[in-house]
Amino acid sequence: MSVAEAAHRPAHTGRAVALWLAFILLIAFAVALAWKGAGALRPEVTASGLQFRTIKAGKGKTISGADAVLLDYVLSADDGQTFDSSESHGGPQPFTTSSVYPGFGEALKRMQEGGLYRFTIPQSIAWGSQGQPPQNWPKDSPLTFDVRVRKVVPGGAQVLEQQMQQERMRQMMQQQGVISGPQQ
Repeated sequence: MSVAEAAHRPAHTGRAVALWLAFILLIAFAVALAWKGAGALRPEVTASGLQFRTIKAGKGKTISGADAVLLDYVLSADDGQTFDSSESHGGPQPFTTSSVYPGFGEALKRMQEGGLYRFTIPQSIAWGSQGQPPQNWPKDSPLTFDVRVRKVVPGGAQVLEQQMQQERMRQMMQQQGVISGPQQ
């Protein structure tokens, strides 16, 4: 075969096409993975406007209205300023879905024991019908919570709410001078 014949001979285009197709499929796979990963960063938005994101999934059943929970939490505003935390109250705090802001209760019902969550509550579902934001809360700023669910006590809401009511009564009586000092 002469050099002239070799120059006009058809190239092995099958290998080149297969290589290009493999390259294109690899790029498409990488883009799909990136898209899926970015989706985990986007919060789920409920009909009420709650923006909810699972950072680390918990285990077991989701929290119900009948359950009591022990949580670590940090509350911050849009500007990142921390306004409240469980740490400022001495550590994990007990809650029920009915003892918190309406939007917080909605978020609790999406959580599981051991999970780590971040959610943002718009003011329209934050304070409830009787509640008001603290005086130093930024105007129109939603509430952003980072929450770790330490423990879920199935069916413990009623007992916890009774204890909380007794504690509020004790504090009220103490403020009015009916009783003195903390009682055990």
